[in-house]
Amino acid sequence: MTSSESSRLSRRTLLRTTAAAGAGAAATVMHPGSAAAAPAIPAGHEQPSTAKQDKGPIPSPATYFGTPIGTEGYLAQWSKMVPYFELIGARSDRVRYEEIGKTTRGYPYVLLTISSPKNLANLDKLVANNARLADPRGLSEAEAKQLATKSVPFYYVQAGIHSTEVGNSQAAVEWAYRLATEKSDYIEKILDNLVILLQPCQNPDGLVLVNDYFAATAGTSYARTYPDLYNKYTGHDDNRDWIMLTQVESKYNVSILNKYRPHVFQDSHGAGSSAPRLFTPPYLSPYDPNIDTILVQQTDTVGLAMQRGMTVAGMKGNGWGSEYDYWSPSRQYCVYHGAARILTEAASASNLAYPQVGTKPLGQQTTDINFIEPYDSNTWTLRNIIDWVSQAFYSGLENVAYDTYNWLYNSYRVGLKAVTRTSPYAYVIPAGQRDPQAVQDALEIFHLGAVEISQAQTAFTADGKQYPAGSYIIYLQQPYAGFAKTLLEVQEYPQLLQYPGGPPQRPYDTTAQTLPMLLGFEADLVTTSFTTRTKRLSSVKPPAVTTPSAPPRTGAYAIGPESYGVFRIVAALQKKKIPTFRAAAQFTDGGRTFPAGTFLVPPSSAARELLQAQSRATGIPVFTLRTVPAVAGAQLKQGTRIGLLKPPDNMPSGWLMWTFEQYGVDYSVVSASDYANLADTYDVIIMPEGVSKNSIVNGLNPKNYPADWAWAFGVGTTGWNQLHDFVTGGGTLVSYGSGTSTATSLLGLPLTSALPGGSSSDFYCPGSLLSQEFDTDNPVAWGLPAKNPVWFVSDDAYKLSDTTTYPVEVVAKYPDSGEQLQSGWLIGGESLNGAVNGLSWTVGKGYVVTFGSEIGFRTWNRSEQRVLFNAAYHGPSTKLTAGQFQRLGK
Repeated sequence: MTSSESSRLSRRTLLRTTAAAGAGAAATVMHPGSAAAAPAIPAGHEQPSTAKQDKGPIPSPATYFGTPIGTEGYLAQWSKMVPYFELIGARSDRVRYEEIGKTTRGYPYVLLTISSPKNLANLDKLVANNARLADPRGLSEAEAKQLATKSVPFYYVQAGIHSTEVGNSQAAVEWAYRLATEKSDYIEKILDNLVILLQPCQNPDGLVLVNDYFAATAGTSYARTYPDLYNKYTGHDDNRDWIMLTQVESKYNVSILNKYRPHVFQDSHGAGSSAPRLFTPPYLSPYDPNIDTILVQQTDTVGLAMQRGMTVAGMKGNGWGSEYDYWSPSRQYCVYHGAARILTEAASASNLAYPQVGTKPLGQQTTDINFIEPYDSNTWTLRNIIDWVSQAFYSGLENVAYDTYNWLYNSYRVGLKAVTRTSPYAYVIPAGQRDPQAVQDALEIFHLGAVEISQAQTAFTADGKQYPAGSYIIYLQQPYAGFAKTLLEVQEYPQLLQYPGGPPQRPYDTTAQTLPMLLGFEADLVTTSFTTRTKRLSSVKPPAVTTPSAPPRTGAYAIGPESYGVFRIVAALQKKKIPTFRAAAQFTDGGRTFPAGTFLVPPSSAARELLQAQSRATGIPVFTLRTVPAVAGAQLKQGTRIGLLKPPDNMPSGWLMWTFEQYGVDYSVVSASDYANLADTYDVIIMPEGVSKNSIVNGLNPKNYPADWAWAFGVGTTGWNQLHDFVTGGGTLVSYGSGTSTATSLLGLPLTSALPGGSSSDFYCPGSLLSQEFDTDNPVAWGLPAKNPVWFVSDDAYKLSDTTTYPVEVVAKYPDSGEQLQSGWLIGGESLNGAVNGLSWTVGKGYVVTFGSEIGFRTWNRSEQRVLFNAAYHGPSTKLTAGQFQRLGK
């Protein structure tokens, strides 16, 4: 052992003894401090005051919480954690406490900035240095080297995004205490050389739900794990939102990354009980080619430093290079913004906070190059989790703190490569597209993602194509062009197999994220330079619209169905009880052609006021018709009542909740008590992915959960039959994904799978965009392009085994031949040839729409998702003849 290795070993020993002190009796070393800092606001994260008023000591976690962190059966709760972090910020001159904002449910979203007092006093300058190195336009190499010499890197560590992975947020309590109080050469060197951004919980709402439920059920016979989504809408998908940026917590996280530009982002998670005791990078292949190769290497470096630290400390059972890849940007916004993403995954204990005990040593017991030392105990505890993740955390800090120049200089090199790119040159999003909401949503994502957006002030030509003034340009010679490029381009996922000739190597998440296909807009890649006068956008606003003149008494207002954003307007019309109609066929008026599905609203002062406001807010134009056309149509039912089948912990239904609430849709979750009278409660019931017969019939077991969960208890075969009767009696049912298999079972739909039943070598599609042909004359597909890609993630495609059982129409199908894959990865695409996907049925008196694909996946595929709105509003509508429609139902 070298002297350096000996020194490192002594530091690891110090880590373990100090952690134990934090978990047990009060530490002997206390650090004086003072008053709490003022909360920050999300927009600017203004620095809290550094003035310290209270000179009292900081109590150890064991003293403050009354129980040592990591104690069997104990989880610290957010209501007490937040005041403890505030106290540390008030009393330590090494720590600044900020409340970035409020979460979805109104809890504090917290950030601790931790460093030496000198660095904290100079924080604004250090942040400015980071910004200068990350965007080196106009910065010479000599200047960059000088900045790298005199500045310090930033290390951002985040815990608790997945709330049942309890160990990391508990460990963060000890991290904050140790960094604030320990007076050792080891800690002081780290603080001198780093700024640490500690976010003890990225999902406070979930921590409250899980930890408070765990505490409330102590001493009862109830299950100890919170049974529902631990983020109001997204559940476990809350770290799959870092491309669409829909949730407030995602936006807070991105604002921190954009402001501080950390060099490392440690994302601390938990895994199953049989996983390695701790996983770190390096990852499996592939990595997204839009991630800079320097960051890929730095990721490997930090991950292996963590592995070395655990091995030296005698912590066994750890691995890397398995299961997790470096592909999907929805989980790693940071890597397109200059930070290496360090994912740590700790094996779980039993029932959140109790020991996992086996009859033999736990986990893998064979060695490998990426799993060099099996775990040699049959017991794994919450305390073990905290010790392992803490060791990894401090080893990560060491790796960066002992190599500050290279981390800072490499930040410059990453930025320099980005801003000096020569090809491709830009993406152009043409002005005047069919769906202004799609363009608006994409631009807002890029704006939140710190991507520079320019708008052409004059018409121009690029790569031989003419573009009008007002077109948007994203030049790719900018620091964070990789974020825009990975979202705009077609993904070509590599054909990775577990072994030659074997089954596919499963991606950890999805393989495609092509925004133009998901949202439904055009974006052209331009390979060569061009010239046009542009204006850099400082904000993103809907396109200006012209207020239409009031229609004559024989006319109406008309809104085209081409934008998925139109359903925001429809929901607003529903809420105000303003009559709304849809034309079932194409028509012309005043020289303009309107497609089937166009919305018509009779003239009134209330309609005019609402439509003007909605049009300005969305950029969706409203037109005036001189005469209502004599075509068949439908009148939407006023106050359409939508019921959502939501089993506990069902993420697809959670995402629909978010979508419905953003659009203002009148919906409610179907409760077990509703089944006795479904027809009087709902017009439409949505059956999303993940809803099974078991989740309906059996639900939660009343023996395992208190009466508060009665809404999710099983309804038995009686309730199952009542759902059947709701449909056949005249209700509307819309299903998708595996929900269609459930609808098939419920109603006896004549559907059989078109896919081979063999191994994944025969057919495999783990989250990709596939070709689709829509019948745009069918009410379910009104407003869609005839060829609109669909999202497919381990779903199903069908054959109609009988066309006489129920009247049925094909809404959407896969092409009879040709390339089925549009973006991502697909094996065996020929199995999809001619298969049906979307179908509309008449079942008894009811209206049923089924899709085999996931039309509501994480709110990503919004262009496709409009079929859900079309079906939900069309089913209960009153169908009108041409004469009735021309009189607008009168």
